[in-house]
Parts: sequence; C-alpha cells; structure tokens
Amino acid sequence: MILKTCFLVAAAAALGLDTKEWTKPSDEVVAQVQAMEEAISAMAKGEAPKVPLQESVDKIRELADKGNDKDAQFSMGVLIQQSNAQNALAEALAYYKKAADQGHLQAMNNYGFIIAGSGQDVAKTQEGIGFIRKAAEGGLNAARRNMASIHLNGLAGEPRDPDAALKLLEQAAAEGDNQAQFELAQFFLELGGPERVDDDKAWDWLNKAADAGNPNALATLGSVLFDGKTFGARKIEPDPAKAVEKFTKLADQNVPAGLRTMGELHASGLAGVPKDFTKALDYFTRAAQGNDAAAQVILGGYYDKGVDLDPADGKVEVAPNAAGALELYRLAARNNVPLALYNVGVFYEEGRTLDQDPTKAFANYLQAAGGGFAPAMQKVGVYYLNGAGTLKDPIAASGWFSRAAAAGLPEGLLSLGVMAESGMVPVGAESTPAKAAAEAYTQVIQAPQVAEATRFEALLRLGGLHFRGALVAAGAAPAPDYESAYRYFKQASILAPANELAAATLKEAAAKLTPEQIKKLDEAVAQTAAAQPAPAATPAADAPASTRPAPRAQPTEPGASATPPAETPAAMPAAAAATTTPAATDPEKKPGFRLPLFGR
Repeated sequence: MILKTCFLVAAAAALGLDTKEWTKPSDEVVAQVQAMEEAISAMAKGEAPKVPLQESVDKIRELADKGNDKDAQFSMGVLIQQSNAQNALAEALAYYKKAADQGHLQAMNNYGFIIAGSGQDVAKTQEGIGFIRKAAEGGLNAARRNMASIHLNGLAGEPRDPDAALKLLEQAAAEGDNQAQFELAQFFLELGGPERVDDDKAWDWLNKAADAGNPNALATLGSVLFDGKTFGARKIEPDPAKAVEKFTKLADQNVPAGLRTMGELHASGLAGVPKDFTKALDYFTRAAQGNDAAAQVILGGYYDKGVDLDPADGKVEVAPNAAGALELYRLAARNNVPLALYNVGVFYEEGRTLDQDPTKAFANYLQAAGGGFAPAMQKVGVYYLNGAGTLKDPIAASGWFSRAAAAGLPEGLLSLGVMAESGMVPVGAESTPAKAAAEAYTQVIQAPQVAEATRFEALLRLGGLHFRGALVAAGAAPAPDYESAYRYFKQASILAPANELAAATLKEAAAKLTPEQIKKLDEAVAQTAAAQPAPAATPAADAPASTRPAPRAQPTEPGASATPPAETPAAMPAAAAATTTPAATDPEKKPGFRLPLFGR
C-alpha cells in the first residue's frame, strides 16, 4: 500500500495537481484527483482503469462550474492547458482567473505567468507579474522561481536584480524545492552574471537537486558523469558507476526519472548494468505510473507491437495490446510529447481500437508537427493536400512538405517533387515543373538516410522524366534521354527485383537502347552500387538516452498508414503509362491504384 501511495503522489505531482500543496481542498476534488492517479497507474500496466480518466475530468469540471470549487477550477485550468486543444489556453485562463480570485496561489502563478508572457502590452505584462508576485509572497515556490526569472532577465520595466533573484531561489531551495536547487546551479554557473560565477556552488546545487530527484538535474548530472565533461571551469572525469549508483538510489525512492533511467540502462546493458528486459520493463512501468512521459512512450511502443526477444523459446515478453498502447500514448500526449501525439494520430487514422476519425488524426498530427516532429509535418502536408480531416489547401501542404524536408525528411522532398511535376506549386522563372521535380528527386536519391521505398519512388519518377524528355526549356520540344531513364529504372529494379512496375519501365527503356548501351549502363550502375558506403552503425554509448542528446525519434509505424486515396498528379511518368504506382511501404509489393506518396 505504501508503494502504491508513492506512485500516486508522483503521478499527481507530474500532472500539476498535487493536493498536498492546496489549502484545505474539498473531499470531492481530492477523490477525483485520486481517481485520475489510479487510472494512470492502471493504464501504465496496460489495463483498463476502473474509472476512466475522462470521467474524473468531467466530474472535476462539474465541481468547478457548478460548485465554484477553487481547487477544481485550478485543476481544470491545468488539464485544459495540457490538452493543447483549440482555444485551450483561453479556456484555461478563465478557470485560472476564477480560482485566483478566490486566493488559490497556484492559479495566481499560472494565470500571471501566461498573461506576463502573452506578448501583449506592457500594462498586461505588469498585471501578470503582479499575480506572480502575490503568489510568491504567499509562499508558493513555483512563483518564487518565476519572480527570480523576471529579476534575472528584466521584464516589463522590472529592473534586472540578480541579488533579488538569488534570495528568492534560496528561499525556495531551503524549503526543499528541487527545481529551485537546479536553478541555483544554473545561477552560479552563468545566469547570475560573471561576478557571481562559482563552479563549486553550482556543482553542489546540481548534486543536491539530483539527489532530490529533479529530472533536469538528473539529466545534466548523468550526462556529465557518464561521459565526463566540463562543468564551468571544472573538468569532471567519467564515472558511470557513480552515476548508476545515484540513479539506483532514486529508483529505489520511486522517483520517475530515476526509474526510467534504470529501465534504459537495463534495456541496453550500458554502464556495466546487466542487460535484463524483465527488470527494464518493471522500471518503465513504475516510471509510467509516476506519469513519466518518456516511459509512457516506451511502454506504448512495447504494447503497440509486442515484444518477443526470442521466438524459439516459446515465451512472449510483452503481448500486443493496442488499446493499452493507445492509452499510454494519450497520457504522454497530455505532456505534449510530439512522438506520442503522432502515434495517437496514427490510431485515429487507421481506426485501431476506435473509430477512424481523420479530423482527430489531423489535429494530433498538427500538434506533433508544431513540436518539430518531421514525420508529423509530412502527415499534415498529406492531409492538407487531400483535404482529409481539414480543408483542402495545396499551398499549406507544400509549406508543410518544405518544413519536413528542411527537418531532414526525404519524403518531404519527394512530395514537393510530385507537386512540382504536377504543376501544383510555382517554380522559378528559369526553371520548369519537370526540372524542379527532377532536382527534388535527385536530392532524395542522394540523401544518406532514406527509406528504400522513398528512394525507389524517386528513382522511378526521375527515370520517367528522362524517358518523356521533359527536362527541357519551357516551350521546347521533348528530348528523351533513354540512357538516363534506363539507369534510374535499373537502380529501382535492383531495390525491388519483384516489383512489376520497375520491371515494366526498365523493359520499356531497354527497348530504346542497343545491347552495347545496355551493357555499359549495367556496368556503371553496378559500380555505383558497389561504391556506395553501407549505412553507418550507431556507435555504442555509455549513457542512457535520458542523459544524452536523443536522436530524432521515429514513429511507431513510419509510412504504414492509410490516409484516404489521393489525387493522381497530372504528370505521371510516361514509361509507367498505367495509372498504377508501387506501394510506398514495400517496393516488393505489386502496384496499387493510388499515389503512394500521398498515402504516407
């Protein structure tokens, strides 16, 4: 029972609804927060909660609206703000203001923080600062930290006053506020100004914050200890064993960040920690129960696909559980985790465990794209192009494809190429739609990290442009280049030997060439293939993912989705005269009857 209570308290704090901080909360609202915590605990284990999370949210809303309960009003502000739904901020502000007017310190702080940072006029900013200051004077440590930041940066006429900031942070830290302890480390490291730099104090505060379980401090300290780095002027030698000792202690105290880190270590077998999936799964589950969003995404991935480490042993480590995966992704999405939002969108798009809903899929993709997740940017472009879940808007589509391409996603370039080839986007005065498309396809083919299906389609499309002789000046007669067409079709056929479209286009191009030309081109393609380096392996690391910069996350099912059929561009390759194109997710499959690019 003690262990369960620890989990529930951790979940409450992570949700921003720690009832211990409130002044004499009503039994009704405490009961609903408790029900939410229990729901999160069940969902982290892949179980259906006894009381659905939304049911508790609805009851809290009723207490806020009909009962004028200040804690319920604050809770609704937090929950609505976390939802990231349309007009969420305005609705959350209204609830915060109602609670603030009743003296709720947390509501004052949140309301003031949003108003102060809204970018409106100075008077509005000063109004927000007034709410934050009042909450700080009331003893709320989060407000003290916000006021410290205001003093450090100077805002809306407030003078820059590092000494005042230091006093506020020290007050909060003395009361055990571990985020204030972490911010003191930053203060003495650099934020307090050159004259206040003290590496020893910064190091001490960082360790205090980490020992107290602050996730920011843990990530910083773990990175320093695992890898060995400079901390200010101090050179910290690598000490993975010490780092593991700290994280083990935190995990024993059920600190979510410590639990998740130990899960990562046992899953990877890094830093001398034995590789043990069973232990890793237990740590991830406990961290997810504490509302650790990263652990929720990891567990969601396990339940989404299932885990069977050794099919020959007759044991399945994690059975597939789509419903459980969705709930975990939803939990993480409440914390605005782009990958979680993306995966929730995939569930709505595919209609897995719920009704297919393009509008909700688009809304989740849009939020994930706003968080910088490149595959979501691509999805948003697809939905705008097709008018699925939103209004049809080719201009918006091309904009999102451009963002995806700029973020390093070759599919974005491929989409832009198809749109250019189809005359759906403007091109430069010295270019033509075909030339703009060819440039995009060439970049896709040359990209160091690109899915085979994407490279395959780019090769076929580029070959088609050469076959039709489309790469000429505007108004000029077509000038087919069958050798170039054959070369690209040949490369495509090597990627997918069983693909009927690749074979047909290659045969059509070969019919335009002599045997000597074909032999020479085959040799050139073989030499090019042999010269291409193998994909670089990811180097081993001694630190868990939570303590070092993470690579771009990949969606649970990249490219394996089912958006509505798309328009077929007007300019399909002539060599592929039929209305078919290869399935985008598997170049070995037979051609389908839709443009695969627009089904990503």
